[in-house]
Amino acid sequence: MKHVTALIVKFVMVAIVLEIILSMLTYLTFTETLYIAAAVTIVAYILGDLIILPASNNIVATVSDVVLSLVVIYLFDFIWNGKGISITDALIAAVVIGVGEWIFHKYVAKNVLPNNKEHLD
Repeated sequence: MKHVTALIVKFVMVAIVLEIILSMLTYLTFTETLYIAAAVTIVAYILGDLIILPASNNIVATVSDVVLSLVVIYLFDFIWNGKGISITDALIAAVVIGVGEWIFHKYVAKNVLPNNKEHLD
């Protein structure tokens, strides 16, 4: 149940950030933004929060989540044949997501991952 709650919190955070930023910078629909948010959430949760965070610290996990978010967001431009997501748009969204990830990692380390409170820096 802890993972379900964490995934919901992460998805809501990512979806809000992407909807605000990508709606200002692109012509993506709300549904398309939700698809991107779901992909970012799943990839970043598995790789960044469950694998990288326990093995390193918050700084490394946050930087990796920014990079993962950038790649996933920008890949959707290619999947959808040039929907108008520039690398700059993807970078701006990824950096803002990174700010939320910094806080989210503190929650995950304290409430989801067993014995990982030392990764809160």
